Amino acid sequence: MNQNPKDKNGLNLFLNDYFNIILVIFVIIFLTVSYFVVIQPKYDATRLAIKVNIEQQQRLYTEQQKKLNNLKTIAELYKKISPSDLKKFNGVLPDAYVKERLFGELDEIVTQNGFILNSVSINKEEPKAAEDGSVPLSANVGKLSLQLSISSIDYAGFKNLLRLFESNLRLFDITTLGFSPGANTANFTLTTYYYNK
Repeated sequence: MNQNPKDKNGLNLFLNDYFNIILVIFVIIFLTVSYFVVIQPKYDATRLAIKVNIEQQQRLYTEQQKKLNNLKTIAELYKKISPSDLKKFNGVLPDAYVKERLFGELDEIVTQNGFILNSVSINKEEPKAAEDGSVPLSANVGKLSLQLSISSIDYAGFKNLLRLFESNLRLFDITTLGFSPGANTANFTLTTYYYNK
């Protein structure tokens, strides 16, 4: 079973003559298989990751653009607010809690109608969760509870004083009230608010 030397020589001659072509074909096949087995999956995965990243960046850009447009709208609206309107707003919800100023406002409301302000008790309420199902205040809004005792007041004056509290520029919520016609006295419990920076 020895190979014929002529066949060996013929094979050697064939390989010598076509070695470069065989090598090129082998390298092409190797590179093609390598491309499809190794490079193509990595390329596809990288391309998909880049596509997902671009989509995320576009979504983020769109969201930021919306926020910017909202802020521009708010800025334009703020510019349109006149100083007198800001003053009115600050009157409804003052930007600080000043006991003396609040006492002065209450004293003016009561005494301008000829009533006597016997006592005022001002208590700062700490924010807490609402038990009655009402919406709790924002952390930026402070709450004050006021107890007023007023004398020299008749029923018509009592009704007038209620109207004054309700129509006052400053926001007052009347939580309890009492009127004693025989003693001409009235008691009010009010709640008012301020902006807590």
